[in-house]
Amino acid sequence: MKGVKLYLEGPGRECRPVSFVSTEEVRAATLSRISGRSGEESVEITLLADADGHLARQIDREGFRYKFDGSEISWSLIVA
Repeated sequence: MKGVKLYLEGPGRECRPVSFVSTEEVRAATLSRISGRSGEESVEITLLADADGHLARQIDREGFRYKFDGSEISWSLIVA
């Protein structure tokens, strides 16, 4: 994806540039924003990192909401 830039927008409209790290498969029941899904169903989630190496995991089915490890604040993905 050359030329595509990823950012996470958080509280106070703070915007952090992030990069793709990996994808992982998890049980749908482990994601807080996926409801009404079978606990045995698995979904693929994305892991992103900011410039300081802080990791953010996808928390929704659509792939636009993330939380940094150790934080309860959700961030929104912006693709530019």
